[in-house]
Amino acid sequence: MAGFWRRARPERREEDSVAAVRRRIEGLRGLVDGNNHVLELIAKAGEMLGGEYVFDRNSLAAMAEELDAAARSVVFDLNAITGDRYPELVEAVERVGASVRATLESRPFAPEGEVVVPLDGIGEELADAVGEKMARLGSLQKHACCRVPEGFAVTAAACRLYLERAGVPAVAERWRLQGRAGEAADPGALSAELQARVKATPVPREVARAVQAAVRGLGRAAPGARLAVRSSALGEDGEVSFAGQYATRLGVDPPDVLEAYREVVASLFSPGVVRYRVSAGLDPADALMAVACLTMVPAVASGVVHTVDPTDPSRRVLQVAATRGLGSAVVGGDVPVDRFELSREAPHPVVSRHVADKRVMDVMGRRGGVERTEVPEGERDRPSVSDDDLARLAATVLRVERYMKSAQEVEWAIDGHGELFVLQARPLRLDASPALRRDAAEATSRAPVLMRDRGVVACRGVGAGVVKTVTGLEDALGIEPGRVLVARLSSPRLAAAVSRAAALVTDIGTTTGHLAAIAREFRVPAIMDAGDATRILTDGAEVTVDAEENVVYAGCVSELLEEQLLRRDTYSDAPEFRLLRRMLKKIAPLNLKDPGGPDFFPQRCTTYHDIIRFAHEKAMEDLAEGQRLTPRAGSRDVHRLEMNVPLDLLVIDLGGGVAPGEDGVPLTPDRVTSRPLRAVIEGLTTEGVWARGPADMDLDGFLSSMTRSHALTDQLALRPDMNVAIASADYLNLSLRLGYHFNIVDCYLSESGRDNHIYFRFAGGVTEMTRRTRRAALLRQILTAHDFATEGSADLVIARIKKMPYEVAVERLRMIGRLIGFTRQLDVLLRDDRLVERLAASFNQGRYGAAFR
Repeated sequence: MAGFWRRARPERREEDSVAAVRRRIEGLRGLVDGNNHVLELIAKAGEMLGGEYVFDRNSLAAMAEELDAAARSVVFDLNAITGDRYPELVEAVERVGASVRATLESRPFAPEGEVVVPLDGIGEELADAVGEKMARLGSLQKHACCRVPEGFAVTAAACRLYLERAGVPAVAERWRLQGRAGEAADPGALSAELQARVKATPVPREVARAVQAAVRGLGRAAPGARLAVRSSALGEDGEVSFAGQYATRLGVDPPDVLEAYREVVASLFSPGVVRYRVSAGLDPADALMAVACLTMVPAVASGVVHTVDPTDPSRRVLQVAATRGLGSAVVGGDVPVDRFELSREAPHPVVSRHVADKRVMDVMGRRGGVERTEVPEGERDRPSVSDDDLARLAATVLRVERYMKSAQEVEWAIDGHGELFVLQARPLRLDASPALRRDAAEATSRAPVLMRDRGVVACRGVGAGVVKTVTGLEDALGIEPGRVLVARLSSPRLAAAVSRAAALVTDIGTTTGHLAAIAREFRVPAIMDAGDATRILTDGAEVTVDAEENVVYAGCVSELLEEQLLRRDTYSDAPEFRLLRRMLKKIAPLNLKDPGGPDFFPQRCTTYHDIIRFAHEKAMEDLAEGQRLTPRAGSRDVHRLEMNVPLDLLVIDLGGGVAPGEDGVPLTPDRVTSRPLRAVIEGLTTEGVWARGPADMDLDGFLSSMTRSHALTDQLALRPDMNVAIASADYLNLSLRLGYHFNIVDCYLSESGRDNHIYFRFAGGVTEMTRRTRRAALLRQILTAHDFATEGSADLVIARIKKMPYEVAVERLRMIGRLIGFTRQLDVLLRDDRLVERLAASFNQGRYGAAFR
């Protein structure tokens, strides 16, 4: 693999030539093709999980190789475009590839990295580092499903280091050799030797220091708190369940955390676990343990919830077991506990209750650990939790269930201040009964069909709710939880609303776009590119979106929702399907979402999806802002464009951007054949957007403009003092310097919507920073209303949009042209913040001249 990176590539030279720019744009085309190929393979893998393909382990290995090669080609093209600016991305591809190969070989993989990770930095993308249990808890907190205790994970990398120091790999290899030689090996003897080695070995110094520092940090946040130290082994609560088989220490005093850690790691090789691994066909010694360290909730009530009745899921109730004090009494099952059944429908009334005679409860011991004490006599026959708290608990665990897309078993606790915490959540391993499946089939046969086989499924699942048609950012931000989100475009501005939606349907969009990735992250059933969903699905109507079968029904088909919670197709438990699910966790999640965010750098790429997202963004940025051409007089590729607006523009034709004409005759818009440049010109020359008179400047604006320097320190000040359009038939890089204002437009426009992108950057101004900041706010508001993702600070604005149909991309480019002309002198007019809203409304309504009256 390493030889791939040593392929000969043309040396990148800073030459001012059209040929050099052409080569860089060809590099972008190759990068986009590789990017799309990776996304297509990810989409195909998702379809394979739906049972639409026959495949085996060899097919998955071939797919993994194809993904790896495509991702490597993307990184190669990025470094060719940027002059090897991102060598760290090469390491990211190696890292992800190693993780995927380890998955195919069914061996644990602990990525290199920190030995301790705080819970608020954990998501499902770190399952290889912190185990399924902690990855799930961190994701529930990150996606605002519930409140969880403070804490941290001691990673699998720390465990690997510990086991190496203890000599575990050598013992494991001896076991394997005995097995291959046909010698009978006693699992009990192996367990005893491995546990003895772990318990006799001190925790490695680097791990111990990191754990002690994390414990001190928790102590500062919650003085006096004790800890729960429990397993989060790789694979625990995953495809093979080890629930309840590893050690847990509760009520641990901070000085005793390292000893508790040692005990939990040693339980990785307890006799029961070793025998369980042998019976499941797993190597008994090839295992890694991440460990969760969480602050103990001083609980007044605790328990366990099943989000469905395991014996009869059709009853539509949640089952709650509760007791006073800590939940260990409920989990242990050795004392009477209260039992409640709650309706799954809001406001979740109690439909049945059994209040036990609770004589004892578990509490944190005065000297650490947990001790059992008597319940005060007057409290024994009273409910351990109120009906109001039960309703709050029901709403919380149903959010967890909706995010996890399956029935759940949830451990919970309520503290003395009434705060509700989720301590753990895991899937309930149930299957829909034949009767439940029959009821669902009958219900769907009766339900009116509003849409069938329109568009493409971006995220499988079933969701029901009241339709909310979104036309603006305000609509998206104000969406109520549980609504079915319907929109014209799959715009990034809808991302904030997706987590609260029951389902998502768009008229236009792709399964490889940003919004589709967000829907998959939040497990929201989604159908994209449905054509006319905004016309068919009326605002306020209740519908059921079946993104398993690509059907939308009128009304709520409750039987289908119930069946979906327990749906486990017979093929889904086959080894190949379990392997594909594990592979997808290393390939498909998108963790790098915000190009302007603090985590948007190569070292944070943990999946192939992350890698291609990073590469695509950085390639577009480099092309948008890295073109350096000094047009040579008399060149046949260089043309001066004459328009009916006061703008001098040189057009450099890369090929196909300008129709042939007579020598010496100025270029006019009718000879421009570059589709993106033609669209921008149409916007620039729209009647009314280009103010030809002087701006109405007040005294403050006038004095500020007089004291402005020639912009030598502005973000775009290094541009040549000219306006240049570098254009081909489908590509445009436009650099405009209008006085003190600097604009860059970089775009690719083709009939294939998946390839289209627009990048826009603005900076500068003639007045003081307050007014320039107002204009930046105005630009961001207008761009966001037209589906761009925006970022920036002060007077800098950066906006992006991609993967839109040709017609939509053309209209967005026309809008960019109008925006450049409209806002050219607006900073001198923006005397107060109220004008931002008024001018944005004027632009969006096409009343361009209103700004200058």
